Amino acid sequence: MSVIHPSIRAIAAGAIFLAIPAWAFAQQATPLPEGTVPAGVSIAGLDVSGLTAIDAKGLVLNTIVAPHRAAMPLTFHGRALEIDPDAAGYAADVDAAVIAAMQAVPAPGAITTIPLVETISKSKLRDVIEWRAGQIALPARDATVSLNRAFRPVVGKAAFGYTVDVSKAVALLAPALITARPATPYALPETRVAPEVTSIGPVVVVTRGNFKLRLYKGTRRIRTYPIAVGQSAYPTPTGNFRVIEKQMNPTWFPPSSPWAAGLGPVPPGSSNPLGTRWIGTSAPGIGMHGTPNPSSIGSAASHGCIRMYISDVENLYPRVQVGTPVFIR
Repeated sequence: MSVIHPSIRAIAAGAIFLAIPAWAFAQQATPLPEGTVPAGVSIAGLDVSGLTAIDAKGLVLNTIVAPHRAAMPLTFHGRALEIDPDAAGYAADVDAAVIAAMQAVPAPGAITTIPLVETISKSKLRDVIEWRAGQIALPARDATVSLNRAFRPVVGKAAFGYTVDVSKAVALLAPALITARPATPYALPETRVAPEVTSIGPVVVVTRGNFKLRLYKGTRRIRTYPIAVGQSAYPTPTGNFRVIEKQMNPTWFPPSSPWAAGLGPVPPGSSNPLGTRWIGTSAPGIGMHGTPNPSSIGSAASHGCIRMYISDVENLYPRVQVGTPVFIR
């Protein structure tokens, strides 16, 4: 069950009514004076002439403060949200405005307007927006590659993501939260997030059944190479892998397996079982390499690796890099 922050939440059906709490009318920091407000005096444009201090305060709270404490509607990429002004530190110094109104001495026939000081805590507002930005951000989508049923690459296109531009959102909402609620929700300012992988480069597809290695650039086939694959006792694994290392003129270090006992290591040279190039994959111990035994190409002859003619692996070597996808089927 996810926890919904009380400050910004998905809009439920129906209107929201914020009642004025009892503490708003009780325990003023400064006792309100007795008597009534002089004629011709308003608070933030609201006429409070002839009202007692407590009535003037109630009128301001219900007419100005309550609407400004109502949730503000927002949108982000078509999603409806709202922000709670109280969580953003909304405050209104109604007592000070009422005291100033009681003490006003307007000229005969003149109108004296007392300002109502309303504030928002930008630090609290930033905290609220940052928290929610992590909830509603649309992550970027990297380009992907997979295989279809015909063992050909299928490329998924990259796409930009979007997140809230927090600084711009604070600058927009801080003044807006102390004004009348708009008929149209505010659209949260956004920042575009670029994907890390925007295109698909080389792709290696190995099909064991027909002893072929195909090199693609994205979905376009570049070249097909004949190969040897693993014997039935040491099959070449199937799966989705990637190139993790490349070595020119490698030294062969025998694996910890009975068949390789006492066979190495073998330095570079014509008798090296890896030939002149090694392209290691994320399948443990499995790679593409040349072979000094070209007659094995086109058969299941290796101990799991993918053997290639030496000239072919030398051709493939510069065309792939660490990270290149390797699909073995």
